Amino acid sequence: MRVLIVDDHALVRRGLGHVVRECLPDADVMEAANAADALEAMSTNDVDIALVDVRMPEADGLELLHEIKARWPDVPVIMLTSFDHAHYVRKALAEGAAGYMLKDATPEDLQQAIGVALSGGGNVLSPKVIQNLFDTMDPGSGDGHGSRHHSGSLTQRETDILEHLSQGRSNRDISRALFLSEKTVKAHLAAVFRKLGVTNRTQAAMAAVKMGIGPGLHPLESDGTEASGAGR
Repeated sequence: MRVLIVDDHALVRRGLGHVVRECLPDADVMEAANAADALEAMSTNDVDIALVDVRMPEADGLELLHEIKARWPDVPVIMLTSFDHAHYVRKALAEGAAGYMLKDATPEDLQQAIGVALSGGGNVLSPKVIQNLFDTMDPGSGDGHGSRHHSGSLTQRETDILEHLSQGRSNRDISRALFLSEKTVKAHLAAVFRKLGVTNRTQAAMAAVKMGIGPGLHPLESDGTEASGAGR
């Protein structure tokens, strides 16, 4: 697997490269200091996934994301940054980012995010990012899509699964934690999505925060057991 790290700070790139190699020993890590170098690297190499900083000189990470998705739509891009502003997150997701992770994430968080992104399992968001999206929503607009969420219609099992989802756990992790098959977890999630009036894991996680069962009540643990993001 070939991972491209795009960041204008050399020490950050080297540090991330070291983390990626520890998490994924077989990974071939490439580095780029700016958008132009990144596009050149992707033009001459088969890249499986890109980790891109948001704020960079000249073309920023969001512009690079747009260009990557236009030219290589199947390559997942995870924004990896210290900026958690909601408008950056919304724009990144609108441009097709596979995730939005903060640089205070643990190696375990990053490993899971990469795994989810490569599997096409959904958008991976750090808990703080989800909380910021929730905090900036219009109180009168429900989830931002015209829906209002009510936890009373969820069964206890569905609530348990939603709580795990809001902590960024994959279907596999949820199935192991609740002693269920992944197929059963997927079936419950389909029911949760239908009852909440949402269409993806990110919206479901935000709904969980609104109902008081999201990551705002379950902060990321320092040992990485509460892996961030929302993935399958």
